[in-house]
Amino acid sequence: MTGNASLLEDCLLPLSRRTPSVTRFYRVIGYDRQETILTELKQIYALTNRGGIYLQNGLSNPTEPEIQRFFREVGESFTLTRALVSRHLTVWLGQLRPTQRTILDNAIAEILDILKGQGANDNIRRNAYIKYMCWLRGPLGGILKGIGQDVPPKVLYEGAISRYELLFLQLLYRAGCDVVYVDFCSEDSYNKAARGGTYGHPIYGEVRTPPPTPLSQADSVPKPGVPIPSSPPVSERRSAPSAQQASPLPPPPWQGMEEVVLLNDWTGDVSLWDACLLSCAQRRPGKLCAVFSVCFGAEERAEYRNHLYHLKRALEGSSKNWILIQDKFPAPTNTETALFRTLDKTSPRPQLIRALAEKLILTCGKVPTLLAQRAFSLVMEQCPEQDAVRFLNHGVRLACWLKRYMELLFAQYRSDQQPALLYYGPATEAEISLLWALAHTGVDILYFCPALSGQNAFEKHFVPHDWKTIVWKNDLPMEPFPQREERMRASTTAYNASRELDQLLYSDTGMFRDRQFARSQPVTLKTTYDEVGQLWREEAQYRPSFRTEDGVVYVPNLFSKVSGVDKGDLKLYWDRIREMVTEDTYVVTSVPFLQVNGPSLSAPQAQSFLHDGRLDPKALKSSRFYRYDYLPDDTQDYILEKIQALIDYDLIVNGGPDLAASMLSVLMNLDKELLRLLQNFDFTKSIPKFLVVDVTENMFTLEECILLAFLNLVGFDIAIFTPTGYRNLEKYLRPDSFDTLVVGEFVFDLSIPDLRIKRTNSSSGWFGRLFGGTYH
Repeated sequence: MTGNASLLEDCLLPLSRRTPSVTRFYRVIGYDRQETILTELKQIYALTNRGGIYLQNGLSNPTEPEIQRFFREVGESFTLTRALVSRHLTVWLGQLRPTQRTILDNAIAEILDILKGQGANDNIRRNAYIKYMCWLRGPLGGILKGIGQDVPPKVLYEGAISRYELLFLQLLYRAGCDVVYVDFCSEDSYNKAARGGTYGHPIYGEVRTPPPTPLSQADSVPKPGVPIPSSPPVSERRSAPSAQQASPLPPPPWQGMEEVVLLNDWTGDVSLWDACLLSCAQRRPGKLCAVFSVCFGAEERAEYRNHLYHLKRALEGSSKNWILIQDKFPAPTNTETALFRTLDKTSPRPQLIRALAEKLILTCGKVPTLLAQRAFSLVMEQCPEQDAVRFLNHGVRLACWLKRYMELLFAQYRSDQQPALLYYGPATEAEISLLWALAHTGVDILYFCPALSGQNAFEKHFVPHDWKTIVWKNDLPMEPFPQREERMRASTTAYNASRELDQLLYSDTGMFRDRQFARSQPVTLKTTYDEVGQLWREEAQYRPSFRTEDGVVYVPNLFSKVSGVDKGDLKLYWDRIREMVTEDTYVVTSVPFLQVNGPSLSAPQAQSFLHDGRLDPKALKSSRFYRYDYLPDDTQDYILEKIQALIDYDLIVNGGPDLAASMLSVLMNLDKELLRLLQNFDFTKSIPKFLVVDVTENMFTLEECILLAFLNLVGFDIAIFTPTGYRNLEKYLRPDSFDTLVVGEFVFDLSIPDLRIKRTNSSSGWFGRLFGGTYH
């Protein structure tokens, strides 16, 4: 074990008894077999109920109303400065004392500096700042009053973590909170989020599985000797009484229903969709058997949509009560919520859950009512929401939905058929809670989301993951639920054999099929002058730092400016450049070199396709300025993806306030030859080239530097030969985005010969020495 589990005990001491007397940030991965780590984590968990917070499923992005409220109070237009952050804290978090405001101001500034050091541009830093400010006023608002006290607020985060959540924990730590980040299974998400940084003192345990008892089931009272924060005001004590204050509750009316519903395990070799259509007599006798499956992505679009269509037809032809949901669950009505308005949100949580559940009386029978009450209670007992109002709202919404859909599904219930609910599309946390609860009442749940991103909400949900997950490889856009059968194409035996051979030859073998990948990420190499010649003709897969990961090719490319003439030998100089002119090379010998063909998209016009630094591809593609609709869809999407990447990265300097619009204006007018090189670019093979020979005194324009930066992100090799040694691309391109290689003497007043004609007897030249042979 790296570190010592006993270090966690520091979090249980006031600052005055620590050495040194500062807050702590620990990163706990796994736990020890003696469960010492677990014991201390549970003590820390207990303290989060007193002025701290326990984050079990991450932090949700602020909602649109929360962001709009922030803008209304602080103003929509601002540039991040220390003075402005201080003013925002005064306006937005007025409950802070001046000393607390100063501490938080410094912590926010330090985190924004970390983001800047990681390469985040002003837009990214601004968005992160808005997110953090909303979190500080929303889910984290309750801990701010404890900043600066002798007993720091406790922040316990459990599970996978994102980059911005990790930096937010660092912010809270620097602001004066004790922070403990826990992942019992893996350090993978932390390593990805940290981006090479180090956050928190590591404590490693040899057991890498979820603990036998969740932290959320820890005793709410810490062990004797553990300090308790000073007592809150009476009004606050009423809102969060301890477990000792709550009177014991009698057994619930649904006691004994625990073993009634059996999920999925009863199906055997029958597919879940076929099992859904089985009668109760064909399921396991003596049990209430239900199906709960969630499916993401698709194999082939037509096959997938036909599957959904035929499933719907089969349900329509059955005697089951069933419902199709494809436009979200409508919010509860005033009539539905009226039943729960008398509840007191300040009641102890167990009593509030019981009161909500006992008001959940269904008109369709006693057994469905007891099952609904039990399922509702199970969801609410695991809900991590700490805010009393939000917790009550979550419970009221779930109870209203359960009552509505249970009464529909179990109306005139027939004991030979279980009801079913078919849900199509992305689901929110609240909707997943309802699906889970319905499944545990005996409703067959079949969930389909053609977008692979739909998995995220399920993976992060707080309920036990007892559904059957099926993931297909293709990511499909959301379309309306199919109302007719799609046109199908059938595969021949030879086609299927070819696909199987592809899997055999091109899966993790180091061999690549033509155009196997649709996405790439550049890895611009730092090279010497000789290496430019050595690597120029090499395919991507043979270069250093080449790799493929998750369907993305990391393409090692070159971006070099060569100043001067080696040994002043002009004949050798021109021969070397000629050898670099391949069939895939775009050659520029005249500066300025950017030509605009066809209708031009001006910068003011481009602004209409940009919103908060984000490109609107749909609007752009439908405009009269879009000239790339004849290209394959993959190529179009790749171009637009890299335009957005260029907007996000800080490759261009001195670009002015309308830089993003200028970028879009330039990149919507690419030369046809460049477009052909880009379309032909097979990321694992030969890399397209952009070669410039500049013998003038002209600086490259902003637009030309935008083009060079874009080509670099696309994956092109770029070489700029400047025999004069003059500046050209330096005015607008960040100096660390390319190599500057100074060789030999500076030579002036040159005329550029025809570089496409290869000279004979050049084998003693640069490429001749490297590869041998003579070129004509």
